[in-house]
Amino acid sequence: MKSDTITPHRTPSENELKDLQSLILDRLREIKGNPLQPNICGIGLLPDAVEVYLEINTKYWQNEFRKHISNSPYIKFSGDSKPTPISELVDSVVELDNVKLLPDTHSFSVNSKIVSFTLTNESENDISFGEYYLIGYKGKDGKWYRLPNPGMFNDIGIELKPTGKHTFEAALTPSLNNNQPGVYRLYKSVRLEGKKQKIWLMTEFVLN
Repeated sequence: MKSDTITPHRTPSENELKDLQSLILDRLREIKGNPLQPNICGIGLLPDAVEVYLEINTKYWQNEFRKHISNSPYIKFSGDSKPTPISELVDSVVELDNVKLLPDTHSFSVNSKIVSFTLTNESENDISFGEYYLIGYKGKDGKWYRLPNPGMFNDIGIELKPTGKHTFEAALTPSLNNNQPGVYRLYKSVRLEGKKQKIWLMTEFVLN
């Protein structure tokens, strides 16, 4: 097994950092099923360290990383350590009579890894959107926060013609989030034909 030790008290070389990055990726593939795996959303190179982006960047998850992946001093963690209010990510929600966003069923198991939704275009115009979505949960303070959602979204444009439907899945990642029964929200941004600004649609679903 390759060593993840770099001589301390000096700036590591680019090749040493690349080797450390490669080692991290190898070990990450080996811990399939560990909730640490979906919490790691990105790994990149800095001039003097390997940056590891954590979806939930707390001391607990940093320690889990050092325990299961690498305790190299040349690792820098990034990511949010506190829940992000939905209001910081979604400007406003619009209700449209002719564009519907609905869950495929009203309720899902609290242990569901994914939930499915359908976007229906009943308007006379095309609408476009990408793969990106947000899931919200209600905190103990009554405010809505973003549910950590690991993974990368392809920046692709999907067009939905009039009378068209598009079904997609959203990840809940219960092994990481320890989801609780209750009402959740899914937010999806779309762009109406001829409009430059995107708008946010929202629908609610239940976990029980």
